[in-house]
Amino acid sequence: MTQVVNFPSSEDSVSRTAALWVAKMDSGELDADEQRALNEWIALDPTHKAELIRLAKLWDKMSDIGQREAGRESLSENSPVKTQKRSKFKEFALKTAACLAIALAIPTAVYVQERSSALSTNGHFLTEVGQQQNLELADGSEIFLNTNTVIDVDYTLERRVINLLKGEANFDVAPDKTRPFIVKVRNGDVQALGTSFSVRVANDQVNVLVSHGTVRVNASDNAPEASSQSTNPLIQTRTSVVVGAGKQVIFNEKAVDSVTQQDEVSLAQKLYWKKGFLAFDDENLSSVVEEVSRYTKYNIVIADPDIRSLRVGGFYPIDNLETVFTSLEMNLGLRVKKVGENAYYIMKSS
Repeated sequence: MTQVVNFPSSEDSVSRTAALWVAKMDSGELDADEQRALNEWIALDPTHKAELIRLAKLWDKMSDIGQREAGRESLSENSPVKTQKRSKFKEFALKTAACLAIALAIPTAVYVQERSSALSTNGHFLTEVGQQQNLELADGSEIFLNTNTVIDVDYTLERRVINLLKGEANFDVAPDKTRPFIVKVRNGDVQALGTSFSVRVANDQVNVLVSHGTVRVNASDNAPEASSQSTNPLIQTRTSVVVGAGKQVIFNEKAVDSVTQQDEVSLAQKLYWKKGFLAFDDENLSSVVEEVSRYTKYNIVIADPDIRSLRVGGFYPIDNLETVFTSLEMNLGLRVKKVGENAYYIMKSS
């Protein structure tokens, strides 16, 4: 009796072999050699038995199809003996072909499912001035978009690419060694090496702040390929730098401008926007107004130049930034005047 061929133990070959065994068992009892070969194949790996049982259940469901086909054929044949033999063979052939088709389709189905899942959150996302949004991607990574931010998500089975076109976003990256996570911004990019980090585009500079893990910052497309660089946080060149948690990197379209270490307090303060607040610690008024202006469509003007350097501190809710004006009036003795529908003027009290 011809033996069933043992294919290599891969998902594809296991399904093929299981399908052939199911077909052979259904066609009649196995002889001693076949039974021994089947037992040996099952003992090789627990997945062999599981796949055999799964396809056997499918085989049973297809029995009705074979019987119906046999019934149709018996109505058109003259010889009852011939009809019985031919219908049994046809049922066997139909079920065998169906089982093998299912086994062969498994890798394709898995690939299609994985690809569909990987691409399910691709698209164009944005927030308006004053809005924030948390976005969970297909792989479990999360992007928190700050005010007036625009991104494009471009996931494939090989790479995870985010194009930061405008604004600021924080990235909590799910680990996946097979697919690099890259944030493209201006002429450069930031690649996660297992991390949480934020990226902000401001004027002609890009500001990267690392909360956890490590990132590689390339200031220019001309920077060396990521695969050719060390992940050592001490490595730094004019166009590329690898940094760890607590580091802030500022770069322009050609080179890395600076790499600084942030203490825990400064790091938390710079990322307080993720909690819905702006945090200032003894910062000059002009810097405070510049930051507040990002979250509102109002035009905020410092009317008296000599108050621009006044120091400001405190925590202010992003959804109620008029508390900033109240604080300026109460704590610094300034006057804030609304002019028309879209402007606020900050000046000395008269």
